[in-house]
Amino acid sequence: MNPAQLLLRYQALADRESRLRESIEISEQRLASDPTVAEKEEALAGAQQAREAVAVRLRDSDREREAHRSRLRTRERELMSGRIRNPTELMQMSNEVAHMKAAFAEEEDAELALMEEAESVDQALKAAQEELDAARREAAANEPALRSELEEWRGELADVEAEKSSVWEQVPAREQAVFQRVRVRPAIAAVNANNQCSACRVTVTSSGMQALRKGDVLVQCENCGRILVAG
Repeated sequence: MNPAQLLLRYQALADRESRLRESIEISEQRLASDPTVAEKEEALAGAQQAREAVAVRLRDSDREREAHRSRLRTRERELMSGRIRNPTELMQMSNEVAHMKAAFAEEEDAELALMEEAESVDQALKAAQEELDAARREAAANEPALRSELEEWRGELADVEAEKSSVWEQVPAREQAVFQRVRVRPAIAAVNANNQCSACRVTVTSSGMQALRKGDVLVQCENCGRILVAG
């Protein structure tokens, strides 16, 4: 292979190396913490927080209701004791007791709604736990295949790195320097059937095409600067 062809092969190996490294990193991260499991763990944590919040509200509601119930009973006993003989005071206390009973009834309705909410939250928590357990089982079942695939990628990566180094060593130092100076990526572009750079679609000059056919020097696209390879 001439220097341009060697550089094209080097570029292909570098691209494959990059994809393998990315796949390996993703697999290693997945083995360390499966994303689906992590998502389900977060959902379960949210459901647990929701349950705790409802439990706190229920406890607070129970305390308030018991306190209101105690005050209501005290006022009812006082109203029925016969000690209050003043009609105005008696009417005021009677109205107060009626108001307290109405407020207590509203609190009981609110308590019932809160208990229904708690039941719904419990069901959501149970579902979140079941989904997490299923995700963990699936992750455990997939782990052997994932590890096997990871080892295959690591083996291929070692082969690709070795071949890439070997190909690079075959490229003359002058051509290596030209390749390293190209700032656009990919640095190599084939010339299509219309004698155009396949990257930027600018036509290659006749002298450039002649040099490409000889293959003894690198030819760069006059527009984008990529190193050209005959198609």
